[in-house]
Amino acid sequence: MRAVSNILGVARYERMMLLRTAKFRILGGIGVVIPVIIGCGLAVAEARGVDFESVSGIGAYMPFYIYSYLQTIVIAFIVGDFRAADERAGIYEVVASRPISTAELVMGKYLGVVGALATLSVTVLAITLLIQAAKISITGTPFAIKPYLTYLVLMNLPGLIFMSAVTFFLGAILRRQSAVTLVSIAYALGVLFFLGRRYGG
Repeated sequence: MRAVSNILGVARYERMMLLRTAKFRILGGIGVVIPVIIGCGLAVAEARGVDFESVSGIGAYMPFYIYSYLQTIVIAFIVGDFRAADERAGIYEVVASRPISTAELVMGKYLGVVGALATLSVTVLAITLLIQAAKISITGTPFAIKPYLTYLVLMNLPGLIFMSAVTFFLGAILRRQSAVTLVSIAYALGVLFFLGRRYGG
């Protein structure tokens, strides 16, 4: 029970500190703005009579599809330097003086990062829903929230959890932010250009 309390405490602190950093706000803002602009464009096109029949809930699919790749870049830059950030903040000295294990610290930091990044995903969802609500008020078309939740749960969150874990692992092995960032971005590009063509996206 004490271990769970320690993990949650570290996660809460990590999420709070990450949300306050300028790097997270800038990269997260860019990662949110681009899918929102795409969502606005799709909403305008649909309001003008363009019919997208190939994908269910295209207004939800495309913003989350684009954001899933931008999210990888955000994770690479945010999570990739966690060791250097800890050393600058003197985290290891604090851990050495308090009854908390390395495993609890790493798990707490991981959950904190996932929680902070999930905030961006929920922000994309909320803004996309507002855009679609505005479109529906104009066109009068029926609204279904299922595609939005489906793409969030099945497309975005699994990628967030996986890439955060991979980046933490690479950060522990490579110990250099530049190397972690390059490997993470190379992985995202590989998925985009190789698997995207081979398996239809």
